[in-house]
Amino acid sequence: MKKTGVTFGLMLMVAVPVGGALASGGLGLAGPGDAVSVSSTGRGAAIRPAGFSLCPTIAETAQVRNQGIDYIRTREFAEAVSAVANGTSGFAPTKVPAEWRGAANLWMESVTSSEKPRIAVTPGDAGPDKFQVVLLSPGGAPVDPTRVGLEEGSCNSNLLFRASLEYRFRQGQEDAPLLYPHLVRNAASGIEKRIIAKMDSVARSAKRADEIAARILEAEKAGAAECQPRELARAKAELAVARAGITDLDFDPGVTEAVLARAEPLSGNLLAARRYAASRGIRCITE
Repeated sequence: MKKTGVTFGLMLMVAVPVGGALASGGLGLAGPGDAVSVSSTGRGAAIRPAGFSLCPTIAETAQVRNQGIDYIRTREFAEAVSAVANGTSGFAPTKVPAEWRGAANLWMESVTSSEKPRIAVTPGDAGPDKFQVVLLSPGGAPVDPTRVGLEEGSCNSNLLFRASLEYRFRQGQEDAPLLYPHLVRNAASGIEKRIIAKMDSVARSAKRADEIAARILEAEKAGAAECQPRELARAKAELAVARAGITDLDFDPGVTEAVLARAEPLSGNLLAARRYAASRGIRCITE
């Protein structure tokens, strides 16, 4: 079967100048002018096939939701996928592709688990100031970002279309919308593009978060907790939201950037007030 799923390159380079280490200790950042990358060249952490599937996340895409298809994440649909993949469904082809069974097993595991992959920024092996952006499996192992169950072999549009026919038959729901092959392909492609955009944004967002954290920390040491407690709390809250979203695959990078854009002036104003107060020998300056 011709593969029509879209995959992205195994080597992702984010050529952005970043520096320092995040105050939270959860992420690392590269040095000025360095590129942040994820690779499978054998250097650093071993990159391997995912061993899990993001294919069920097509359920959350606009292409699928807009068709009123709401059964994708149900156990009943997972069982229909297994039936087709194992050749026990009347909707299975005469010769079932060998890879369908593995795809069905990953589908069942994914829909019955609440765990999900995440992105991490980790120290690289090219030097102390070099870092990599790596996709981690739900278990925390580095994985090949081109093999997360969205490629046609694992997120097979024909398999899932036939499974939707089996599901509709089993449920006795003749009017249940079908998961047509083009919906699967378009949804999977959109998810892959979202992952690319997310991984490309991580280093830039992390750098901004690091700078904001540094300003907040300096302002806090200079008395912001006493003189501007509300402003300090708000800046910390915005930063916390941004940090949580930076490495969360489900968090839109555009939303993260918007939160950081709110946190930056908050942290800047806090620090400016504390520095002005110090220069004047005054304890609290709030304006």
